Amino acid sequence: MKKLYIILLALLLSFQNITAFAVGDSNIDGGGGGMGSGTSSNYWNPGDDGVRVTIIRSSDNAAVSGSVDFTNITPRKNPYHFGKYSKLAYRNGKVLTLEGAAFVSYKPTTAMPRIVSSGSGASNIAAVKKYFCSEKVVKMIAKATGFDYDTLITGNYKLLIEPMAYFVYDGNYFAMTAHEVALYDQEVSGRLRAKMASLTHKNLPFAIFLERADLGYSAWRGSTKSNVSNATIIANLGLGVVKFTESDIEITDETYDYTYRTDTDVITAITVNTSTEYNPDNPLTVTFTVSGKKYRVNNIVIPKDESQLVWFKWHTPSTPQTITINANVGGRTRTITANIVNLIDGEPPDPTANDRNDGFTKPTLPGIPQIKSLSWGVWSAKWHEYWVWVSNWKWTGTRWVDRGKWTDQGWYDFNWNKYRAEMTASQNSTPSSKVPTAFGKKMKSGYGFNIKVTSEVSTNGLSSSITQAQNAVTYFPEFKYQTYFRVLDRNVRNASSSFEFKPNRYSTYSSRSHFTPIWYPDGNYVPYTQVYDAWTPSGMLTANLSDTIIIQSNLFADWHAAPKN
Repeated sequence: MKKLYIILLALLLSFQNITAFAVGDSNIDGGGGGMGSGTSSNYWNPGDDGVRVTIIRSSDNAAVSGSVDFTNITPRKNPYHFGKYSKLAYRNGKVLTLEGAAFVSYKPTTAMPRIVSSGSGASNIAAVKKYFCSEKVVKMIAKATGFDYDTLITGNYKLLIEPMAYFVYDGNYFAMTAHEVALYDQEVSGRLRAKMASLTHKNLPFAIFLERADLGYSAWRGSTKSNVSNATIIANLGLGVVKFTESDIEITDETYDYTYRTDTDVITAITVNTSTEYNPDNPLTVTFTVSGKKYRVNNIVIPKDESQLVWFKWHTPSTPQTITINANVGGRTRTITANIVNLIDGEPPDPTANDRNDGFTKPTLPGIPQIKSLSWGVWSAKWHEYWVWVSNWKWTGTRWVDRGKWTDQGWYDFNWNKYRAEMTASQNSTPSSKVPTAFGKKMKSGYGFNIKVTSEVSTNGLSSSITQAQNAVTYFPEFKYQTYFRVLDRNVRNASSSFEFKPNRYSTYSSRSHFTPIWYPDGNYVPYTQVYDAWTPSGMLTANLSDTIIIQSNLFADWHAAPKN
């Protein structure tokens, strides 16, 4: 069977045996080293850094969003700045100009790793990669820029990430990207470089640079330990790229064409396979779209080379129609067709006293399969701690000292949680209360009978993962369980459903009855009911029910003609 591959990249990054999984493909490297000493008028505090992010269209490298600054700190009020412009904007002719508007930045809910190295600590480029490739952070960026997340990760867009620093120069507080630093230093004839070169012309531009050529910029292959020129920064440094291409996600090409009844709660599911681990740090998201409304399933965890059902519950419209459901994983869409149909009553004709069917033979019950139980499973993950001492030997001038620390280099253990749903159902057929000579389940033909169907769907999972039975149809032996039938009325009470006949328009009393034909032979009369539209993630539960009424004689035996006295 043909399979559709859904693209959602999960890049494997490794640094000191730490493994992380993500939705983006990073083109980011970094370097830098120690810092010089500052003065009261020219200084930078380690950690006073951040990034500027711009969404770029891959086809022509054009910016499709405004640039947004993120930082862990709360910058001083009204720093000097040059607006929110990207490296590409300056390349395309934007002139460096001090802005009068207030400076605006965003503080991430999950703190960024250190971006710019200093003498007191180096940045961890693996942590930077992991951070900006994570689903949570990409969603944060999409929200801050006002760009749709599902559109962003289609593979048609990428993120331009530029390192920033917040520092004091000549007594004035500035916020600048590495590119702006180089342009500004040109404006002040090299005085910025003369006073703060370790930050502005080494650690800041080397905080993030390209591993591979992109956006018209070449990858950096030189040293990251020495100061560089303004021209080098402008031409090569201070930028990284995160792309969204290549997928390790596959949606199994099963029969994703459903038939649902109108005005019904249903559950639609797909099977997602992955060759990469998705864990609580970088969970998977599937977005279902129905008639413009989105149903987002978040925090899906799946171990490497495994699969899981992903589903959502929704209510079908009240009119018949064909609906297209889009299941989006990583920006690629799987289309599901839902045919919404009416459940039309096949009302039997009005029986009369003159009806005959001399050649009638009683039929056997239909052999329609039923599904009274279904199972499925969901993965969960729990962190497994594994502490390792990471040495960091330092020379004190007289001896070597290990200033290392314990680090948790653990992993996630996954558990398969099994769930099951079961339907119990019963049918009780009894002569109508209007039958004068009924006894228990015995009655004469030509009279009516009532039916009571009950069903309950139970699960060891969440109640939101199932629906109760919502439809039932009863068929009759006089029509050989074909042609004519009655759609039952439904009553729902908490976790169960009950069904009965609708009021019969041929009944003098509008009773909820079905009239047996007067010609029906003595013996067993067996109405047959199908109960369905009880939905679970792995399909629909159904039950086939039958119950017997005993026919003895016919209603003519209850009446006689005699001369008037």
